[in-house]
Amino acid sequence: MPKTFTPWEYQRRGADWLKDRNAAALFAGMGLGKSAMTLLSMDELMCDGASKGALIVAPLRVSVLTWPREIAKWENFKWMKIALLRTPEGVKAWKDGSADIYLLNYERIPQFCKQCLHGRRKTQMPVDTVVWDELSKAKNPSSKRINTFRHYRGRFDRHWGLTGTPTPNGYEDLFAQVRLLDDGKALGKGITAFRDNFFKPENPHAEHSKLVPLDGTKGYLERKLSDLALVLRSEDYLDIPPTNTIDIDVPLPKDAKRVYEEMLKEFLAELKNTQEIEAANAGVRVNKLIQITSGAIYDEEKVVHHIHNNKVKALQKLQKELKEPLLVVTRYRHEQARILEACPGAELFDEGSIDRWNAGKIKMIVAHPLSIGHGIDGLQEGGRTVVWFSPTYSADEYNQMNARLARTGQGQETNVYRLLSPGTIDDAAIEVVEGKVEGEKGFLRAVKNLQMLAAV
Repeated sequence: MPKTFTPWEYQRRGADWLKDRNAAALFAGMGLGKSAMTLLSMDELMCDGASKGALIVAPLRVSVLTWPREIAKWENFKWMKIALLRTPEGVKAWKDGSADIYLLNYERIPQFCKQCLHGRRKTQMPVDTVVWDELSKAKNPSSKRINTFRHYRGRFDRHWGLTGTPTPNGYEDLFAQVRLLDDGKALGKGITAFRDNFFKPENPHAEHSKLVPLDGTKGYLERKLSDLALVLRSEDYLDIPPTNTIDIDVPLPKDAKRVYEEMLKEFLAELKNTQEIEAANAGVRVNKLIQITSGAIYDEEKVVHHIHNNKVKALQKLQKELKEPLLVVTRYRHEQARILEACPGAELFDEGSIDRWNAGKIKMIVAHPLSIGHGIDGLQEGGRTVVWFSPTYSADEYNQMNARLARTGQGQETNVYRLLSPGTIDDAAIEVVEGKVEGEKGFLRAVKNLQMLAAV
């Protein structure tokens, strides 16, 4: 039987923040209830006759699983009729105006624009509010699907964004997300001008150099964002058991180390079978090096070549020692295939995994962050241990995956194990991602402090 959603003080503040603004964001940590706050805002606006309803854009699994479950979970929201725009029935509901909440996954934005927005006036829209769930997925200013939608943004009155990780790779990520919400009022409409005004090349003599913020950029962005985004940090409101990070050294075997060194120095490596693997550029080389430390590598034809089993053996040993369910994070399909073959009870994550995991029927879930990282709730009831088979450079992926278990409802300390080959690119990846995580925490603290001062 659904119960009524009664917001905590911070959730009431979050819902009001959205209700009072046509362009707004919630930079809210995992587990704080971004979905419920948004639904509360929409419920009150619609019941007051101030809104016709909402289009919610979210990652696929979130749009199909999380939002429908959240609506059905609460007595005061279950009246809302939902439509999935990835189905013909959902598209028909949009055209008929027969639903209150329309759910769209990011991948289907171009089809949606063509089927449901093109050639239709604002008065023909069945809703007036757009909610971008996991807003950081819109951080690329060159994204064709996001820019396609921007052409039609004037069809809607309200534009809200939800994310706990607004700067996964640094401050430059803010531009496209903010422009999507306020049409360029805070940070401008052009990415080139934004970069020229607030960043400089780290190495001005290099042809393609990483951009770093100019003096004053951090403070300017914090001030601008304090008027648009409400910061709610999990650690300020939730009593979540601490997380322990444990690194496990997995040295490369002698022959794998030779292959690694060749790829590092020459962009080319010869395997035992005399197969040559080449990296076309520095970016490709990074992926090749991480694959080598993982234990297998793709050639140009996407054929997998086995190199070593050390990380698989380390995972097997960990599974045997811990004797508890493991959530194993992978980067490549060849990692998943080798783990499924080697580890008893290992399964790929799918829509039915949550209930079976919580019932103790799955010993190991193997997943890529894109399939499970955003918006999937409930896994914290069935386990407490995350294992990173290979490291990531993405702070967004890192935070989101670790938060699948370290969140409200977790009754134990969580453990994050990282299988790392010492003296390799694994170390560099960890250093980069930890720097990004700390940088984002600092940014959110500063925005929150500005909002607190403004409220005094």
